[in-house]
Amino acid sequence: MIRWRQPRDDNGIVRLVKTQLVPLSPWQHPRDSRLHTQITQRIRKGATLVVAQSRRSEPIGFLHMEFRYKTLFIDLLAVDSRYQNMHWGTELMARAEQYGRKKGCMMSHVFVDDNNDRALRFYHRLGYRTVRVIPDLKVIELAKPLFDA
Repeated sequence: MIRWRQPRDDNGIVRLVKTQLVPLSPWQHPRDSRLHTQITQRIRKGATLVVAQSRRSEPIGFLHMEFRYKTLFIDLLAVDSRYQNMHWGTELMARAEQYGRKKGCMMSHVFVDDNNDRALRFYHRLGYRTVRVIPDLKVIELAKPLFDA
């Protein structure tokens, strides 16, 4: 099931960041308590969807999004490796885009580490197109219109 984040989900979200995102990142990340603090502060801004087996169970995936003007920014997306290839990422993205449209967003943007080919293929399949490559930050910016032209 997909539901909105509850404060008790924060430890599970930090675990997913630690196990699914940090190993793929080209950047050095803080350890344990500093990482926990940074992630929990980050997810308190915007909105976070959670994949869980029940309303009370620990997250097996999540998507954090923020809104700036009429743009939806996908900030963090992770699914536990044991639950990947079950369309949870696709479903989280569909829900986020739907929510963005509801909030008046015209575009959706996401930044992907430039070495994360799997994520790039995922977003391209969902209709995102490369906007620019930012070599200094080691990221690629992707965007997708949230309305029919």
